[in-house]
Amino acid sequence: MDRFTADVGGGRREWLFRPGRAGAPLVLFLTGTGGTAQWADRETGWSALAERAGFALAIPEALPPNPSAAPSFLHNPPRWNDGSPPLFAAPQADDVAFLEAVLDRCAAPQAFVCGFSNGAGMAFRFAAERSARVAAVAPVAGHCWLSEPNPARPVPTLFVIGTEDRLVPLRGGDVPSPWLNRLVRRPPVNETLEKWALANGCALVPELLRDGPVRAERYPGPVRFEALTVEGLGHHWPGGRAQLNPRLAGPPSAALRATDVVWEFFSQV
Repeated sequence: MDRFTADVGGGRREWLFRPGRAGAPLVLFLTGTGGTAQWADRETGWSALAERAGFALAIPEALPPNPSAAPSFLHNPPRWNDGSPPLFAAPQADDVAFLEAVLDRCAAPQAFVCGFSNGAGMAFRFAAERSARVAAVAPVAGHCWLSEPNPARPVPTLFVIGTEDRLVPLRGGDVPSPWLNRLVRRPPVNETLEKWALANGCALVPELLRDGPVRAERYPGPVRFEALTVEGLGHHWPGGRAQLNPRLAGPPSAALRATDVVWEFFSQV
């Protein structure tokens, strides 16, 4: 993959880009707090799948609190301005404008947008505020932090979460922050799903498609909106390399290979 740099949205940004075949769709992947593009690609295997399937791939990086210093997971973690309460006393970047600029420079009028954790929150925000540029969205293990998301058009959505996620617990509650050395409150995941269903014009109560190690539910409406719940999965990319410490994130799981499942969903909408 090729590395690009630019001053867009409040500071020097970098992203990885792999061009696809002529006319290929673009997948935009957004990593979580503290993650870099290379870390995200190692974790998820998106570039390997892009090479096999022929789509274009962009993995942009968020700004750390101190953009002039090297990013560090604990001490200077890159973080998207997804609408959640800020962790650091630093200016909040215009990440919606930055992601639009990435699409422009990739010559992509639209993209399939996927994100993990804080990147999932940013994927929700970008889909809500720039729905014309989002062909479909797949947030994994993150919340929609906008109080009233209002996309200009419904956006096909696949949401994925684990039952043992210690940082985004299904029922919500207080979770330990590795950056603040204190507990922070998280809402129930169902609040995000209902909020997004309402924004998309879908039913607020889902239909069960299948049960088992990977529970699948569908919110009927004008576009496809499905939620997958992976039994026993902590705060990891499903089927990934589990680079986060299990003491913080909970257990990994190979019950679902999210990269393949998300791309299959994108390919069908």
